Amino acid sequence: MYRWELDEPAQPAFDALRPQTQSLLTSFMDAVVVVDRLEYQRHPGEPSNPPALMRTLHFGHHNEGLVTFLIYPPDDLVLVVRIQWLGD
Repeated sequence: MYRWELDEPAQPAFDALRPQTQSLLTSFMDAVVVVDRLEYQRHPGEPSNPPALMRTLHFGHHNEGLVTFLIYPPDDLVLVVRIQWLGD
């Protein structure tokens, strides 16, 4: 089963989020690793061949955040490399 973790450069951005926002992102990433990571929230018409191993997706109640992650199948890993939060 896949797992997700924060890349070292993403850790300060995660730590700077309010606890409620950290919880939103944690729940979002938990969902990413449960379903097919390569298909999760794929946009209509987005080519799936070859699959995008680097994904940037919105998260938050009103899509206030962006999370960029790398899917690394050899280690069953989804690595969060960048977090951007535009909310309060």
